[in-house]
Amino acid sequence: METNGPYQRHVGDKGVFMVDTVTGATLAVPTSPTIPKPPVGQRSEALSQLPALPEPLSTDPVKHNAVASQYLTKAGVPAKEIGGTHVTTTMAGGGPIASGVQPGKSKLLFYTTHLERKLNGIPVENSYAFVAFDKNGNVITQGSYWPAIPAEVVKQAVALKAKLASPSQRSGFLAAAQGASFGGEVKDAGEVRIVHTGFDHHGKFEAKAVVTTTAKSAFGGKAQVIRLDESQAKVKLADETTTEAEAVDSPKIK
Repeated sequence: METNGPYQRHVGDKGVFMVDTVTGATLAVPTSPTIPKPPVGQRSEALSQLPALPEPLSTDPVKHNAVASQYLTKAGVPAKEIGGTHVTTTMAGGGPIASGVQPGKSKLLFYTTHLERKLNGIPVENSYAFVAFDKNGNVITQGSYWPAIPAEVVKQAVALKAKLASPSQRSGFLAAAQGASFGGEVKDAGEVRIVHTGFDHHGKFEAKAVVTTTAKSAFGGKAQVIRLDESQAKVKLADETTTEAEAVDSPKIK
């Protein structure tokens, strides 16, 4: 075991399991193989020196989700807070670089199941729990950050959801979101969510009930996320350091 400030790392032959002792976040990753660099002018035999690539637990994402959900609930994630699941895929393939990605020649290595969190039907941003299994049911990688949310914040979120259901209140939140944007168009008032500080924030923990929506960039770039509290004031969490000037998208350069 290694300790570096708030981080505890359990290092083994096959990988590393890390715990953030401040936030409670965890992360397990496999050890990357060391491949010797070939002499200049010689072809690399790196691929032949790699260990066997993982094979998926199942080619059915629904089955992987079921196994992952059971595993993560046994690890401590409250089953009643799981509002849904989705998978991401890790693929492998080969061929000439000039040909680009060739889906027909790509191979599924594994799925990663991600849990989606809800409290009293309210989606929770920034919480996560994920895991990936190989064909033998062994964990390839996993991670979690599922902090306790104060009951008062959940109560506020439920009340805010009821408030947003009123057409007049929804119109008011839409107008407030448009006013809080940097010139981009806001098409919808959004939805109620619970947001909290991130897995790497070592300051005071914050969780808030907000109405979240997006504004289309006035310059054709990335959309701006807008969060408003019950009084329609803009919300910014303690770990969000981006200034308003930095958040403004820039025009495309042709």
